[in-house]
Amino acid sequence: SRAVEQLRLYAVELQMAPVKSAVHIAWGDFLAVRQGEKKLEDLEHLNQAAAALVNDVAWWAKVLKAARAADAIAEEAKAA
Repeated sequence: SRAVEQLRLYAVELQMAPVKSAVHIAWGDFLAVRQGEKKLEDLEHLNQAAAALVNDVAWWAKVLKAARAADAIAEEAKAA
């Protein structure tokens, strides 16, 4: 419990945003690509997972950029 709380504090300090998507590469898929038996493009489940992850990150980037811009404007107004 304390370890989770400590990690939460680090995540906040690093200004990390949560994403629910992830790309999990199974060992068999990794070996097949590494040995040249398959290409990453052939692994549709990885392509779908990667697309979902990129969409999540892009959404957060857009939202956080707008929020940080609003904070900057508020700080400028406060300083004036």
